Amino acid sequence: MSASPAPAPEDPAGEIDPRRGARLDIDLAAVADNYRILKDRFTGADCAAVVKADAYGLGVAEVVPVLAAAGARTFFVALVGEALSVRLLAPEARIAVLNGLNRHALDDYLERKLVPVLNSMEEI
Repeated sequence: MSASPAPAPEDPAGEIDPRRGARLDIDLAAVADNYRILKDRFTGADCAAVVKADAYGLGVAEVVPVLAAAGARTFFVALVGEALSVRLLAPEARIAVLNGLNRHALDDYLERKLVPVLNSMEEI
């Protein structure tokens, strides 16, 4: 599951506490719009969403449902553990695991309908 960082404390003027670093605000509507724009440009092809590394730090729990609602049916992740999180958020999605076939997680691939990206002759 996605762990969201604690919000940075703000002073009364709305400034972020410099001890905490930067704050990133995500426009989820823009994420959905961007997906739809790409999907509409490439008709006849499957437009997939890559959400590895907690959706590149944006938060899988926040981003995957928005992308699924926008029409995303295929997601790429790096690891099986990420795929299991995405499966909970998008039960009908096709999920590909970029890190290949983890032989210790064969049951997960089969039971959760995960697609390994085969990266070596041994995996093939």
